[in-house]
Amino acid sequence: AFGAAELLALPSDYEAFGIVLLEAAAAGLPVVATRVGGVPEAVAEGETGLLVDYGDPEALGAAIASLLSDADAAAALGASGRERVARDFTWASIVGRIEALYAELR
Repeated sequence: AFGAAELLALPSDYEAFGIVLLEAAAAGLPVVATRVGGVPEAVAEGETGLLVDYGDPEALGAAIASLLSDADAAAALGASGRERVARDFTWASIVGRIEALYAELR
């Protein structure tokens, strides 16, 4: 499904985390999303995608337009997103972070 897309836009008013953002990034798509809930943890602003404030349709449209008009920037965000998912969101890396958290809490 992501193969035919140029980007993923997720203009949510609330997202606990937004796993679809990681799925899009893993497929090499840049993302545009609203800065709500857990979205900023999934999207590294300016590195893997663009974040806009919820309720600002002008900013949302401008962010989408900027990526659609600059294929090189969109490709760079998409490549960075793919690398970040492979590095930071594998089961091994997640387990490592959970173990580190438990060790801190002891």
